Amino acid sequence: MTGNAASTPAEPLFLLDESLSPAVAKALILVDYNFADVRLAIRPQEVKDPEIIQWCRENDAIWVHADDQANRKHKKLLETSGIRTLWILRPGGAMSRKEQLRILSSALPKLFENWEQSPGVRHYQATADKPTAAPSVVPITI
Repeated sequence: MTGNAASTPAEPLFLLDESLSPAVAKALILVDYNFADVRLAIRPQEVKDPEIIQWCRENDAIWVHADDQANRKHKKLLETSGIRTLWILRPGGAMSRKEQLRILSSALPKLFENWEQSPGVRHYQATADKPTAAPSVVPITI
């Protein structure tokens, strides 16, 4: 470890909700991403979105989800909470754990770069059109 490690800013905490596999959070933790699974961080049984948003606000965490309705359903709460989100778009409504991991592991470095360039943008979407396509990470408006 070099002396520069102490000056590196802490990586943000990501909270993966129930719309994605907890195995994905575990895999990302293994490669040193700062991830938490909602089932471990909050509780094992169902956690409603407003509670997730509150937890993310209190813990300065980024909500990672694949809930197609969350952004519309909780628009006002998301705007007033000030949290950041990463929405994993699942074309066709379903996605394997392998595909979830592929998209997130490719999207996270792009997301960090986007935050550096545009720190005021709070909400992003990541997706891949095809299993071999490089995932895109784009800002979205809630």
